[in-house]
Amino acid sequence: METHELVPAETLLKDIYEAAGELRWFEQKYSLLSETFYRVYQDGFLRDEDPAEIEEYLEWSGWCEIYEDRRQRYDRVVQQQLAQMTTPASLLDLHISRLRVTAAETAG
Repeated sequence: METHELVPAETLLKDIYEAAGELRWFEQKYSLLSETFYRVYQDGFLRDEDPAEIEEYLEWSGWCEIYEDRRQRYDRVVQQQLAQMTTPASLLDLHISRLRVTAAETAG
């Protein structure tokens, strides 16, 4: 059953920023963009012999998935807001505090 309880939209941005920071850490460590890592990981081209490496793969891929999920949710909420606008707006009208996000849109 989908809940329609409103939650702070700032939660989406907080999650996006946190995931982006974690992704940046891995990218700097391995000099590899997360998109490239994730594609190689998903295609099964990474060795799986070292438990420490496997743990890093799992953590990095998890952050990739969290980031992508939250970005999609954020984009969906912004698009809904834009669809309701009937006149030109300022950026303040799109401020995250004005976006309405249901718990179902932030659950993850």
